[in-house]
Amino acid sequence: VPPRNRHVTYGYAAMLLSNEELGTDSIFILCFLVCLLFNWVGYIICCCLFTSIAARCGALSGIGLNLIKMLVILRKCQFENPQLVQTQLYLQLHDFQYAALMLLGIVTMFYGFLRYNTAKAQFNRQALLPRYM
Repeated sequence: VPPRNRHVTYGYAAMLLSNEELGTDSIFILCFLVCLLFNWVGYIICCCLFTSIAARCGALSGIGLNLIKMLVILRKCQFENPQLVQTQLYLQLHDFQYAALMLLGIVTMFYGFLRYNTAKAQFNRQALLPRYM
């Protein structure tokens, strides 16, 4: 018969965040910049390499800002490539879809920021609670 693990906690104690699960602000900024610079490849790299909340939220915010960046580039620049010219004409004809994609990028970016700040505030509140276990 294998021995039981007596250090397993259930209930509220199991929901408490640890410092490793939360991550740091520098990991958030690193994943944000990697996703901003390397697009979807950066998002996949960050989600595969890092497991903390800060990394996931930073990657989510970075991909949202990346979407905004790409839409602004498509709208404002002049292109020689026929595919990019067609995309630019499509976005000019369908302003509603352009606005919806822009809104999606803004919401995604702010969702990542707010989610990380909420998790960080929860962690700071938990650090002030007395430990009974």
